[in-house]
Amino acid sequence: MRIVVIFTLAVVNVILESTLFQYTRIYGVKPDFSIMIIVAYAIMRGSSYGAFTGLGIGLLIDMLYGRTIGINALSYMITGYIIGQAHENVFKDSFIPSFIFNLIAVIIFQHGFILLSYFSNNFPSTGIPYVYMLVKIILPQSIYNAVIGSIVYRYIYKLDEASFMNRRIY
Repeated sequence: MRIVVIFTLAVVNVILESTLFQYTRIYGVKPDFSIMIIVAYAIMRGSSYGAFTGLGIGLLIDMLYGRTIGINALSYMITGYIIGQAHENVFKDSFIPSFIFNLIAVIIFQHGFILLSYFSNNFPSTGIPYVYMLVKIILPQSIYNAVIGSIVYRYIYKLDEASFMNRRIY
């Protein structure tokens, strides 16, 4: 049942992120709810759940909106795997780890996305300086994600702890 719920969350997230969540921008920066879902499952279930959740969400985004399939998928997968490495050493009931890991996850994802886009010749050659991207996009988005991600984590945590999540579907 857990896989069905994660898949449903991923599909609903991708749809809402392209429509409704566009209106959550503050100074041109919008939170990445995909990273929030990936971080939540990476913290709760470990690196394999984080990586597969990231791969699934990334492939959905790449198939629907991406120019090159695999850039988002690989970036999200690596992010989920790295964040999931701390799974056993994290107190899962607190919002503080979620805050910290959402902050770190955006930085990891954005750097991975920039590198993969650059090496696949998919990076816009507008000459945007790295410092500008760091100050105007990456850091504000990581802070925004950390604040909202702490709230989203509580709901995903409660959903994951629900009794119906352990049922098998045959």
